[in-house]
Amino acid sequence: APTMIVGIASMYEPIDSDKKEPESLDTASGELYDQTAWTAAIRADLRTRFDGVRFGNNYKPAFALVEAANKRAIVRINDVGPLAPGRVIDLNLRSMQYFDPTLELGLLNGVHVTPLPGTYWTPGPVAGNDKTIRVGSLGP
Repeated sequence: APTMIVGIASMYEPIDSDKKEPESLDTASGELYDQTAWTAAIRADLRTRFDGVRFGNNYKPAFALVEAANKRAIVRINDVGPLAPGRVIDLNLRSMQYFDPTLELGLLNGVHVTPLPGTYWTPGPVAGNDKTIRVGSLGP
């Protein structure tokens, strides 16, 4: 069964109107960053837990169940990064807003990230009383 990763979640938001030069909008998957999707970057040294999160043409969709602030959501892992110590996942704007609607926290502590097997997941919120997602007995 996949092993849960516990740590800090941060937010990756390269689209900033205050900056003259935006950060790179490319992700490891080859897709452009999309602030409206349910996506995230995993810390580079954790990529093997997500079947590698390969680059470009070798990219295969990878998914994770993220749990924080009494909320749960499925995100698609489409990027990797050298995150700051203690951080395990970098959520995009939409995913972070789900857990922190005001975006005032900046970081989410004690986040649980569980790799999900397969490629058939639908990213987005998981209802709090939806017990159909169980690690080890996962399936559509």
